[in-house]
Amino acid sequence: MNGSGANVAGCADCGGKCCRSYVVGVTARDVRVLADGAAMDPGDFVRLIDTDKEGFRLRAGGPAKKLCLQRIPETGACVLLMEIASGKARCGVYAHRPLVCSNFPTSLENGGVTIRKNMACGPDSWNLATMDLPAYRRDLIRDEEARAEHRKIMRAWNKRVDASSREATPEDLYEYLMNPPLEAEQGHKD
Repeated sequence: MNGSGANVAGCADCGGKCCRSYVVGVTARDVRVLADGAAMDPGDFVRLIDTDKEGFRLRAGGPAKKLCLQRIPETGACVLLMEIASGKARCGVYAHRPLVCSNFPTSLENGGVTIRKNMACGPDSWNLATMDLPAYRRDLIRDEEARAEHRKIMRAWNKRVDASSREATPEDLYEYLMNPPLEAEQGHKD
């Protein structure tokens, strides 16, 4: 469900399809905002999944890991989704949700806001004419900035891991994400 002025009538009755259907990748910024805003430990909501793309490593030369929101095994739902009644669910951290969630169902295409394709809620669930497009555009740009910061932090972390002889734990990574060194945030150049 979106707070950027979207037509959320479809969200009110969907039961959280997007929160049950998608693997939600998060940024370092999202982890900090969620942990601070919801007073949660990152280990309570983040899971690391292997990726063949760029990601965090826990050991030198080890597999790349993507940060994702955890899922509830029994239901497949996001661990942050609150079941409030039969067929009704809401985000339990709505004010602190990841940028990708707050920007749903939009993306930037050639500088303009568009509705994503192949969504769980169906192609007719959203109407661009009823949406606050400037707010979505602003938030999508913030998401791009957060992803750029995420890549800088990831590269600084991996450089640290590559220089170490010990394997890092997920908890080591979460601590780093919560308090990245200044050079990681500023994009320290090699």
